[in-house]
Amino acid sequence: MRPLSSFFYSFKFKITALVIALVLFAGIGAGGISLLIAESELRLVIARQELSLLTGAAAFIDNDLQNKRQLLKSLTEEINDRGLPLDQIQARLEAHETLRDAFFNVNAFDLDGNLVASLRDRRAKRVNITERKYFQDTLRLQEGVISAPFKSTLSGQPVVVLTQPLRDAEGKLTGILLGAIDLLRPSFSAQLDTLRSGADGYLFIVTDHGTFVHHPDKSRILERGDDGAGTLLEAALRSPEGWEDGLLDDGVPVLLVHKHLREADWIIGLSYPVRSAFASMLNVRLRALLGATVLTGVAGLFGWLITKNLLRPLRRLHRHVEDISAGRANIAVFDVARKDEFGHLSRAFYGLSQRREQAELELHRLATTDVLTGINNRRMFDAFLPQALARAARSGQPVGLAILDIDHFKAINDTLGHPAGDEVLIEFARRLTAAVRTTDTVARLAGDEFVIVFEQLSSTTEMDVLGKKILDAMHPPFMLASAPREVKTSIGIAVTTNAAATAEEVMRAADQALYGVKAAGRNGYAVNPVGAERVVRVR
Repeated sequence: MRPLSSFFYSFKFKITALVIALVLFAGIGAGGISLLIAESELRLVIARQELSLLTGAAAFIDNDLQNKRQLLKSLTEEINDRGLPLDQIQARLEAHETLRDAFFNVNAFDLDGNLVASLRDRRAKRVNITERKYFQDTLRLQEGVISAPFKSTLSGQPVVVLTQPLRDAEGKLTGILLGAIDLLRPSFSAQLDTLRSGADGYLFIVTDHGTFVHHPDKSRILERGDDGAGTLLEAALRSPEGWEDGLLDDGVPVLLVHKHLREADWIIGLSYPVRSAFASMLNVRLRALLGATVLTGVAGLFGWLITKNLLRPLRRLHRHVEDISAGRANIAVFDVARKDEFGHLSRAFYGLSQRREQAELELHRLATTDVLTGINNRRMFDAFLPQALARAARSGQPVGLAILDIDHFKAINDTLGHPAGDEVLIEFARRLTAAVRTTDTVARLAGDEFVIVFEQLSSTTEMDVLGKKILDAMHPPFMLASAPREVKTSIGIAVTTNAAATAEEVMRAADQALYGVKAAGRNGYAVNPVGAERVVRVR
């Protein structure tokens, strides 16, 4: 594809040839103004494209923080509902497999700020956090907060913590639960860096007070940046979102695009060198000024009229961008067959828009796919189940939901190690996907907990066939790197023909069926109609 500078060179050459054919000299004023208008329009288009890409990255971070807060809140609710005292929280943390994937560490503290439980090291040195602002804020507000970034006393790493209050049976505050996110951990930093892989510039995150949470230079994390007048940081903190060019970053002029997050008092920004962002326009500027010196006053006016006419396709291109931003059109409007400058420029933006769409699809894939097994994750399942129930209500067909646990999975981790446990989860997901129909949807909720949504069932009795097929698929030993291992599973199946059944009712019925299988000795399945008082059959 020809660079944008060559398009503008051809554009300028046509104007110059027409003007020189009429008079010896051309007018500087009108021709220069027209090119500046074109440059301004293109700057706006490019800046909005980068802001759209940054918005997708901000949504990815917001969703990740929201999911971590929800996981921590669910754990505190479970502890509160069970009425666990502080001295029993350590065992509950160690039994909760999903915490290790979501957090660097999870700790519990009493109301005096003393450490009472630590996920990663039950023998961790005793520390007191009464002086920490996030501890004081949690006790004062009696609700979870996101801390400012700081260096952890337990790990020595730069972290951000999420908190949730712990309560007794009467609702009285007994302590707080704290989940730490390691800012240097690949699960946090590497995913952000990959969003700019292969492109100039870099992403950074700062708090509202100017402290770096993420930066390619890891030594700057937890450092307060220079927010003096005219600096990159001052421009990012000035407004919730926007863009500004011409700022200096380490002596290099850059385009700054920034946006404030919803879930935390953080700002994500993009520093993009101007030489890359507006390379084509910088080349055009010098050539336009050289061409404008040969214009005379009379020919300048004529040249301005011609320029205005030639800029009409650019205005059309700008309208296309506005239509796409407003949802009135899609990126296909850029894919035109014209051979002129407008056609070249439009196809260039079509390629840029395709990259943006691919980036959004990749963000969606990361958000809805389980990293370990490659199947759907809980976020995708939570959105999918209500849609499946709605489709079943319209078609009048039964719909089923299976919840599966790997029997004695903790023993596999304890005896063979977590790498072997990961092998089991991967092979279990593969066999599960192969055992069900193409119309069924498989997802991993957390740890060794999997779910299957069965649609387009011919009758409720079909669940017995599917349950037995899954058990048969798990019968051959799992060939692990250490040794072959028999792996069994317990399956709780809920089935409903009730058009008014909710996702919560179906999940509850499947859980009841799963408990029935475990009570009967595991390695089997149970079928439970939604709304039944008890499990109707266990195999």
